[in-house]
Amino acid sequence: MSFQRYDGVFLSCLKRYLPGRRITNDDLVQWMGKNIRGSWIEKRTGIRERYWVHENESCRDLAVRVGKSVLDGAVDLDLAYLILATISGDFITPPTAPFVQHDLCLDGVGAFDIGAACSGFVTGLHIASSLGKNVLLISSEVRSKFLNPEDFATACLFGDGAAACVVGRSVFGKGFRVLASQLFSDGSVGDVISIPSGGSLRPAAEETDRSRFYLKMKDGAELFLKAVEGMAEAGLHFLRNCGMSREDLAFLVPHQANGFLIEALGDRMEIPQHKVVKTIAYTGNTSGATVGIALSYLLDGDHLKKGDKILLLAAGGGGIAACALLEYAGCEA
Repeated sequence: MSFQRYDGVFLSCLKRYLPGRRITNDDLVQWMGKNIRGSWIEKRTGIRERYWVHENESCRDLAVRVGKSVLDGAVDLDLAYLILATISGDFITPPTAPFVQHDLCLDGVGAFDIGAACSGFVTGLHIASSLGKNVLLISSEVRSKFLNPEDFATACLFGDGAAACVVGRSVFGKGFRVLASQLFSDGSVGDVISIPSGGSLRPAAEETDRSRFYLKMKDGAELFLKAVEGMAEAGLHFLRNCGMSREDLAFLVPHQANGFLIEALGDRMEIPQHKVVKTIAYTGNTSGATVGIALSYLLDGDHLKKGDKILLLAAGGGGIAACALLEYAGCEA
């Protein structure tokens, strides 16, 4: 079983970065060439706006910017690894993490990518917490360049963004104790959301249908139901492994897929909505970076008290789900 407990592991110096192009729903319908009001998108998704990169920006650029903000806030940081969680790297190969490591002048630091889709940040936290060293964990996603303007179901949901933190034995500023984490997967639903072409199964050189290089969802209703059921089941199972109940939680920070899914997840888990962190309205779905971004907003607010327990919960493409239990430690180790 992938369930892990930790002692003396911290998540600190948490930062987020949203790129400079603010895209309102009205901007979006103009880009798609649709004759509808932008307010209709908010009613269907809970999203009012999202942020997209400029044409000359990439996953690497967002990762470097958010990584630099972490390094600026972490004095005397002895890093051993850089983990980049992304499914929108600059290239199919090579991985993007070594470029980020180079740009951040982290000589001697091991760097690698992980591709866990919407579970990227939490999966990265699971891996980083097990390494026993200080790790710069970054989740950086550029989804706007993979959207089909003719596919309303996906185009209205996604934004770009990044989150980063230090995971390890040291604490820099306000932080959290990492108490436990666990990974789940169900490959039987792995292709519900995908980019069908460009990999080894359908190489670019053999593909004639350009639309297959865009993000696709097989069935939005099916995806919604499976996501709610899968995330709720994984979260409650994880809490049982931790010896805790939903009543012990101060906050749930779920993957920000869409507003109605987040509310349905809270209801399914019987967690009051005021305990469910929602940032989807002003970030959109930033895939693997959503949980890190949402947690950073929670940290920036005034709602946390020392000792509060926070459940991180994400699931998405590939049928991958990931959970982590945090305890707010304030500024003390």
